[in-house]
Amino acid sequence: MSGTSKFHLPLLLSGLLMASLAIGGCRTEEQDRTLIFDKGTYLGKPDQKLTDEQLAELRHRADNQGD
Repeated sequence: MSGTSKFHLPLLLSGLLMASLAIGGCRTEEQDRTLIFDKGTYLGKPDQKLTDEQLAELRHRADNQGD
């Protein structure tokens, strides 16, 4: 083995580490998110409508908070 081959392994390992960190930042839940923002305007996906049962439960919970 030549003296320069000692330096190839750490260089290779650091390159693989950096590549794995870069790939790790691409999680599925972070994809397709809004990257352009308009101040004061919500640009995300619309919320789902609550059912009448869910609204009644929330009203009941809110009424009990004053106790």
